[in-house]
Amino acid sequence: MEFGEVLSKRRMVRHYTEQPVSREALNRVVEAGRRAPSAGFSQGQAFVVVTDRTDRQAIARLSDEDRYLAAGFDPWISQAPAHIVICTSEKAYRLRYQEADKSSTGAEPNWPVPYWWVDAGAALQNILLAAVDEGLAAGFLGSHALPGLADLLDIPADYQPIGLVTVGHPAPDRRSSSLDRGWRPKEDVIHWNRWLRPDPPS
Repeated sequence: MEFGEVLSKRRMVRHYTEQPVSREALNRVVEAGRRAPSAGFSQGQAFVVVTDRTDRQAIARLSDEDRYLAAGFDPWISQAPAHIVICTSEKAYRLRYQEADKSSTGAEPNWPVPYWWVDAGAALQNILLAAVDEGLAAGFLGSHALPGLADLLDIPADYQPIGLVTVGHPAPDRRSSSLDRGWRPKEDVIHWNRWLRPDPPS
């Protein structure tokens, strides 16, 4: 699939068929997440791939899926044949940036931007796009909606899950009302050279 087609097809899908996803496809999708950039090549991201039905049902209970169903939506978390939990380690970055090639004194740098979150977002986007490239669909649920996820999956204390990506074969789903907002005008979000300058002539 051409990259432009992958971009145009990518959207958050929250309803899947019962068809399983092959382990080979899941490996390729997760590998795309692993290949995302990381500051200083800290490689502070890790992934938990959940295909066990009992664990997926437990995660659905953590997400309070019954409330989601009561609002008229189709089963999402429980029906997805695979979950990919994306985790990031602030500790890995702090340790990496105390190493000799990153610090002449061994002192920690000032972190105006927490790059462990930035890089986790890059891994997330890679995974979402790789799923589309495999002919699959994916959706994301943030960890704020999954209390107890780290404990359920035995994730070490120095790794923080940012959320999970559901992966599967798409089924007809209910369109998100958020999409009714439409895209913001290009001139509001793309700026050339200075924020307030007009676009350069084409």
